[in-house]
Amino acid sequence: MATKNGTKGRVYGGDCNLIHVADGKRAAAGQLMARNLDEEMRFRAVKEGRRSIVEASTQQLCPGCYMIVGFNMLVTLADQNGQSHVELADSMIAAFQKFKECEDVNACIEEIIIILDKDAEEEFSPLGGVKDYHINMRD
Repeated sequence: MATKNGTKGRVYGGDCNLIHVADGKRAAAGQLMARNLDEEMRFRAVKEGRRSIVEASTQQLCPGCYMIVGFNMLVTLADQNGQSHVELADSMIAAFQKFKECEDVNACIEEIIIILDKDAEEEFSPLGGVKDYHINMRD
């Protein structure tokens, strides 16, 4: 299970026992992952003979496919790092709900709320059981 020794009231942010994406680099890291997936999907389409090079470079990607890949990536990373599926799901639901209602997208991707698994609350309760913590996506 991931440690929860965050600083400034955060669950994970600043925890020296975890490997982080450098401050101010998370948006760029997400964009890099998106470019990698885009290139991989287009490369495979050509390699497997499903598209010509021209088609692969001009057609849009299937949103269902990249959403499923992104979802499976999060589940895989949670499993590999001992994160509760409940914590992952609840936190992502809250993040996407905020994103859905947001008028300024850049303002809504700066941070997410981590919602701890109720079973894990006993392990981490620095503020008397408060479950909602913000993690600045660029810190």
